[in-house]
Amino acid sequence: MLRKVGITVVLLVASAVAFFGVRSYFTGTIDKPAAETRVSATLSGLTASVGSADWVMMDHDMSSTAPGYQMPPAMMPGMPAAGEQRLEVLVTVVNTTSDTRPLRPGKEFQLRTESSDPPLAPHSDTFGELPRLAPGSAVSGVLYFDLPPHSPSWLEWTHEGMTARLAIGVAPPHSNHG
Repeated sequence: MLRKVGITVVLLVASAVAFFGVRSYFTGTIDKPAAETRVSATLSGLTASVGSADWVMMDHDMSSTAPGYQMPPAMMPGMPAAGEQRLEVLVTVVNTTSDTRPLRPGKEFQLRTESSDPPLAPHSDTFGELPRLAPGSAVSGVLYFDLPPHSPSWLEWTHEGMTARLAIGVAPPHSNHG
């Protein structure tokens, strides 16, 4: 009887190890720690913070009761695809060092949602072609992202090989489509 209990325990332990081993193979890790999401982050002497985030109102009527006809997305270049809305996120980056630091906000910031893989690159931004930031200087700009409404999201900032998550507070989405 004692031998059967020992064999049963060994089989249960082996099954648990096999389960977690297979799970880690497919997910990449057994317990992937969630990255800390912060209001601001400092990477390589640059501090980024999110000022505000809001949905962009599109100034056209996409409802089925609008006069005329509903224009297909292909006839409106630059508009969000059907089922998506545009989110604007105000970001400020401050150089806290005494050296000029490289910076490409439009390329370094991406939006992550619980279901977005890969992360969403900005549709556009107001930073322009800013290649660097002088010592003690700051720059503010808006990043625009197209995503489905009701997507919990955060900004992911990757600068010089380091990554940080920035929290964004977003108002409930509005409806562009009726």
